[in-house]
Amino acid sequence: MGKGGTKFVGDAVSVRRKAAPNDNVKSIKRNLDKFLESGVHPEIERMRQERVNQLPALPDLDVHRPFVFLDITVAGKPLGRLVIELYDDIVPVAANHFRNRCLPGSAAGIAGTSFHKLLPRYALHGGLPRGGGGSSGSGADGGGIRLQPNTHLRAVEGGLVAVALTGDDFAITLDRALDLDRSHQVVGRIHKGRDLLDTLGDMRTLPDDSPVQRVAVQRAGPTNHLGNHEELGEGQGGSGGTGTVKDAATRLQEAAEETRSALMDALSEGLKRKRTQEVSSIATEAGGAAGAGRTSTAAATAGPSFTTSGAGVDGAAVDTAAGPSQQLPVQQWKPAAAPIMAVARSVKARLLDSMLGDLGDSDSS
Repeated sequence: MGKGGTKFVGDAVSVRRKAAPNDNVKSIKRNLDKFLESGVHPEIERMRQERVNQLPALPDLDVHRPFVFLDITVAGKPLGRLVIELYDDIVPVAANHFRNRCLPGSAAGIAGTSFHKLLPRYALHGGLPRGGGGSSGSGADGGGIRLQPNTHLRAVEGGLVAVALTGDDFAITLDRALDLDRSHQVVGRIHKGRDLLDTLGDMRTLPDDSPVQRVAVQRAGPTNHLGNHEELGEGQGGSGGTGTVKDAATRLQEAAEETRSALMDALSEGLKRKRTQEVSSIATEAGGAAGAGRTSTAAATAGPSFTTSGAGVDGAAVDTAAGPSQQLPVQQWKPAAAPIMAVARSVKARLLDSMLGDLGDSDSS
């Protein structure tokens, strides 16, 4: 053997060449020069690209999946609503765990909690139960579960919602955050409200990475893909069952009052129109009867100074020429006015019966 040599030198060299065939002084120097010029190392960029090509694509939107909403506030002022699509068909346990925490009355409800960590261009962490520990704890605060990771859903972009494997907190990605897959499982994607992420990502933070202003989840609950439907039982606070029931009862009572008011207005308008039509028809009949009565009176009281022509049994074609100074005695006009008075009484009776019938119908309804 030569100086410093060994019989395994040839084997060692062959192994090194197989492991890194391009790993020589010239290639290293060339890659370093490119890195100093552009800030991008060719070998690192190649490895990153290979890793990206191996990442699975996220599933397409499906409106039949469950959706939940989070109403976000900053320093107590409403910022907007996040509508989240949950992948319950891919990660059912983790997705249902997050959905249950969004429901009102949950022991570890998300509503009322705040975001405790903000890492710009990475993720926003929140949802720790009040008085609970961090995501590195035992998971008791998250319901005593241990979630299994699923490699088919990765934090490949911003706007994804991931739940800690210990079940206690959750994170909203602000950009690609592949390292988050070590401790969290992606359960959904923000469908509406992604514009809020720019505002949240630009917020200032304290040395412990917590936001300077308090960012909280004011309300949470199930909804549809449009985010405009809130199921019954969802109320303020999210963790108090009694308050939730009271809020639901209050909303039902208000809706019933509005419906009753609208119904009474419609009923009143309908009765008004009906009575107007009946009064018009009755007035028309009364006018016709009064005209007939006046004709009969004139025919019955015609004296020598009256000339009648063509007065038949029908009373048609009656011409009168009574002067203004001629006064009819009571015994002559009273019998002739009887039909008019009878018609008037009939009109009043019919109008009264109609009003009583309408009132009876409204009471029975």
